[in-house]
Amino acid sequence: MRLLNKKYTLFAVLYLSLIFIQSSIPSEKIPRMAILSFDKIIHAGIYFIATILIYLAIREYRPFDTGKIAWLTFSITVLYALSDEIHQYFVPGRHASFWDFVADTAGVTTGLLIVHVVRKRILVSHREDLKHMNHSREL
Repeated sequence: MRLLNKKYTLFAVLYLSLIFIQSSIPSEKIPRMAILSFDKIIHAGIYFIATILIYLAIREYRPFDTGKIAWLTFSITVLYALSDEIHQYFVPGRHASFWDFVADTAGVTTGLLIVHVVRKRILVSHREDLKHMNHSREL
């Protein structure tokens, strides 16, 4: 299987690379933000997107194991968020932030909840379509 045939895997790798590159930019004047601030919403949004991309990438390899995919997605994305905060500790002008990590984890959790809700609605819709098709055949 070629990586180029795995579009979500490619998108996930590129997206995570962009997070790493952005986190590597030194900054001497990063403002300190409050616990609940716009900065935290951005962190959550970035990891919300990362979660969905990683979930879809894993599904390209294991399409039927939904529970394990969700846990694997959570683990990979949260560990990546943690490593990103640790990485920022070593970048001049940056610092590791527990609250950024909490916001990242909130984005991961929200992403997985949205994936679950959307997936459930698609399955219910698909089951109803199959039920109507079977009913039509019986007539």
